[in-house]
Amino acid sequence: MNPKIQETLEWLRDQGLPPLPVAPAQDPQRYPARDRTGGVKRDKSGEPLPAFTGKNPSYLGESGTPHLVRHTQYQKRLPTEVEVQQWFGNPANGIGTLGGWQNVVWIDVDLKQFESPEACDSRINQWLAEYPLVQQTFTERTHSGGWRFAVQAREQTFTNFSLDGVGGPHAGEALGQGRFTVLAPTIGPSGNPYINLQRTQLVWVERLEAIGISPSSRRREQPKTVRPSPHVIALPTSPGVLRLEDLAAAKARAVLYGESPFESRSHSLTFALREFYGWENWVTRNRVPISGDAEELARAAGEALGIDGDRVERIIQSIPDASACLPAVVFVGGESSAWNRILHVSRLSESSNSMMIVSDDKVREFVKDALNILCTRGYSHINNNQLEKYKKLSLQGRIYRIEAQGHRLTVQTKVRGKILEVQGAKIVLSHLWPVDLDRFRIEAQQINHKASARKSPSWLSQKHTALE
Repeated sequence: MNPKIQETLEWLRDQGLPPLPVAPAQDPQRYPARDRTGGVKRDKSGEPLPAFTGKNPSYLGESGTPHLVRHTQYQKRLPTEVEVQQWFGNPANGIGTLGGWQNVVWIDVDLKQFESPEACDSRINQWLAEYPLVQQTFTERTHSGGWRFAVQAREQTFTNFSLDGVGGPHAGEALGQGRFTVLAPTIGPSGNPYINLQRTQLVWVERLEAIGISPSSRRREQPKTVRPSPHVIALPTSPGVLRLEDLAAAKARAVLYGESPFESRSHSLTFALREFYGWENWVTRNRVPISGDAEELARAAGEALGIDGDRVERIIQSIPDASACLPAVVFVGGESSAWNRILHVSRLSESSNSMMIVSDDKVREFVKDALNILCTRGYSHINNNQLEKYKKLSLQGRIYRIEAQGHRLTVQTKVRGKILEVQGAKIVLSHLWPVDLDRFRIEAQQINHKASARKSPSWLSQKHTALE
């Protein structure tokens, strides 16, 4: 294995991130991209599109034959040692990883968005001076002369970003959940390598806006009229605060659970996204407090449908004017129907609040179950005094994501976000519902069954212990 690839590989493993391969770009005439029916995909001029771009998950075998890697499965599991050895046996292969793991967001500053390389570097130096925290995190130069930084962000609600405030010029993409990014020392399509400047522990931010990363207006394709950001706060369900997904039409809610009520998954996701945008706009105008975010719900729905993360982002960007979307109920029955929907969901929320209380004893049982799952995946018991020196451990199930670091444990769901945080013996946050206890127990059984059916990779020999 290429020693420089090995360095990146080990760093990714230390961070709990999935290492994935990148094959060099291949001749599209010989290896064209194909659609679901096997037909060749072509550009506007009729030329075949490449299946191997030098920037997508893929690898050259020992004989030099290129293979694509369906990377969506690695949004939920780390690759095995056998897969790693197969991918990186050929020294020509590069390396990359996925965003979303450990809350990592890859900030990709695109050179082509600037007038010149000098203008790009000047703006980045200015940004780093304004936000010195970013100077401490992972930093690379891309093969084309752009920049790549990595941070851990508790909240990410957009992809295309600006360094000059909301609605400013497009500077690049914030690659989060399911998005693939290429890393050094990969040789890019230009023939130049990605260059690592600083491979270190990632800095943590609450939101990307805290380091000057704001949504770009180009995402909405409205250069003259910037859509106002709705005053929607992502809060857990509580009296007086409704969930965005509960307001949506039944077909949109069905998409969140992996159903496709229309002729294609893309059509179903587009309908759901428009419905989420519509309710976001309506509650903003009418000052109705809700929790949730249209695009994050769309990403959760896309994952439930099995749609590739890049494709989900393209669907999000395909909505030309999100601020013009209206809820389906308004089209059918007008404003009064929307208010009736609000009242109906409010009554359901109020009637269920008394049934949503989970005792502290049940919470602690939930915590023990969560840590037992980590143990079944190869993390064995160590002394409590040794906990702090271990990296963050995580496991993504079908519904729940478990993360443990030192004496802190958190559990999240795709749609509701963080539902539990425990620090030592203290319950910092608990938004568990009784249904979570049953769902989690079923998921634990499934994970335990899978774990017993296969041997954990040798590099997953880190250790952890239950929080008491």
